[in-house]
Amino acid sequence: MQVTINDVRYAANDALELAFPDIPVTSEEIREVIDSPYFYVRLLEPTLTQELGRRYRRILPFVIRYAGSDPSSDELYEMGEKLTTALKWIKVAEAQYLGQGMSFQIVDEVLHFFVTFSMLGYDQQPHDTKMQRLEQEEYVL
Repeated sequence: MQVTINDVRYAANDALELAFPDIPVTSEEIREVIDSPYFYVRLLEPTLTQELGRRYRRILPFVIRYAGSDPSSDELYEMGEKLTTALKWIKVAEAQYLGQGMSFQIVDEVLHFFVTFSMLGYDQQPHDTKMQRLEQEEYVL
């Protein structure tokens, strides 16, 4: 089964909802004012790199913004540590993927948490037309 970008996005959202059931998680652009606290999950720039043969590596970097009810640095740093634990592994289609390159920073009283998920994939085997029938005749001279 091929893992899609949306599968990974939904798995990241599910991991956040499981770890923080009282905090709403959104992946859509926030156009109106939402009551804090909340998580906003955004995929940055995914890359696809060809490796050996039909194998390729997909790298999916995410930023998770957290706006807390109390904009103190203590709460935001504590949430950064909790996110590190919550997103260490995510489950996608019966497989688990490791969160890598985790880092966070606080900008304008909002925590920005960065995590990258990397996975290997394979292109489908090409469907070449096979020989249907071979007729062979034999003669003795």
